[in-house]
Amino acid sequence: MGDFLFFVALSFIFALYRPGWSFLFFIGTIALENINLAPEDLGIAIRPYQFLGILTLVAVGVRYYTNRLNFKLSRFGWTEYLVVLFALGGFLGSLNASGVEVAIKQSVIIVSFALLYFLVRIFIRDLEDIKRIIPFFLTSSFVIVIYAIWQNWQFMRGGNNFEVMPGRVNATFAEADWLGMFLILLLTILYVVAYNFYSKMKILNLNYKTYIFGYSCFVWLLIILSWMALIITVARSAWLGAGVVTIGMLGYLLLKKKIILSLMLSGAIVLAVGLVYIFNLTNFQLGNRIQSAASGDQEITIACKEDVQISSPIENTNQLKQYNCEHINLEDLEKEMVAGKIIKKIYRKDPNVSIRKEIYSKSFAEIKNNLVFGIGWGNISDVLGKDERGAGLNSSNIFLEVWLGAGIFGIISFLILIGYILLRGKLFFWKKILGGKFWRQDSGMDFFHLFLVLGAVAIIVPNLFNAGIMLGFLWVWMGVALARS
Repeated sequence: MGDFLFFVALSFIFALYRPGWSFLFFIGTIALENINLAPEDLGIAIRPYQFLGILTLVAVGVRYYTNRLNFKLSRFGWTEYLVVLFALGGFLGSLNASGVEVAIKQSVIIVSFALLYFLVRIFIRDLEDIKRIIPFFLTSSFVIVIYAIWQNWQFMRGGNNFEVMPGRVNATFAEADWLGMFLILLLTILYVVAYNFYSKMKILNLNYKTYIFGYSCFVWLLIILSWMALIITVARSAWLGAGVVTIGMLGYLLLKKKIILSLMLSGAIVLAVGLVYIFNLTNFQLGNRIQSAASGDQEITIACKEDVQISSPIENTNQLKQYNCEHINLEDLEKEMVAGKIIKKIYRKDPNVSIRKEIYSKSFAEIKNNLVFGIGWGNISDVLGKDERGAGLNSSNIFLEVWLGAGIFGIISFLILIGYILLRGKLFFWKKILGGKFWRQDSGMDFFHLFLVLGAVAIIVPNLFNAGIMLGFLWVWMGVALARS
């Protein structure tokens, strides 16, 4: 504990001396979700970005009250009051919670995320501020993406890989789906930055001797690597989100008649898919994974003692027992063949479909019974149960999770904030179309509002099947997207 407190003191002195630098380090650590800085005897988990973010916020407060802050703090706007209402909703929900202690603890965590939102609003005020943080975000993301690819490289070759679910990369996140959501937002930013650089190089006639060419090459490399990492997460909700964002970006480029850039983007995605297979980075049947999302039938490999005929698809793997068969993992294929088993491929009803259906049904029932206040954060798992790893299930939908956790005050606040960000971006382009200015060369505000629209899609689509409300990058995105200048 003593070493930790000494580290806290040093970090606070640094944040007090250079709060702007501390904020940049906060941005650089925003993806470090499964790293805990707190000692075990403290009894809580503190992620690096929470640690740096709260210390930076306190440092700004100290400098403000000692009249040593060299910039003015922004005034509260209506969006900030909605964030406060959202945070308070969790404490109101704890009144109905079966586990009050858990609900209050989770509500405090939500407050910490709200504070991180306010920290972002303090330091991000205009486009110039956004430009300053992008290099820090992209360079740290590069490390995350490389680590994710390395995980499956190790897995496919039998080495230590530190994956939560074998064959599905999670990098510095608790699970593959969370990494997938992060990668969608990263790709959204990379698309807009690549477009920005492409436009600058065309307008200013910049060549390979300028720094922007090297920066642009780095961005395109990261696009390819991010797609590779996204593919090997095998997260279908993330694939869907990335697909919608990419289609949106390609559609915008085609409207702007940026044919070459749209071809470059399409080529980068195709190259990423090819590299996954060339370097043998996954043993999942990716085509079947996509097909199962559409049909609801999932191809599985089974081992049987005898050559029997099984009607396909089966409802669940329990039916295999009557045929003296069992469902096996691909890594066990050779072992089963050596044992003399008959290997077959059949289809089963995707268990995720029935599981999600049951989850949504129970979640709606809880909302109906606790319409106003919800049941408090972290309490839905008492109703839904646990997964195969022993972790409590969530509602598998961010909007249901918010309503359950923070009640009607939380869901209304959240819907207004997300809706406003999306509407803000759409209205900007609609006004340009009505004014006959849409076809002109894009400027800084065009790139920002394109990020608003695509970023909102990147957050909403995967969270229709996940509940990532307690992910730091979501709150940073919200803080950036609600910048007023």
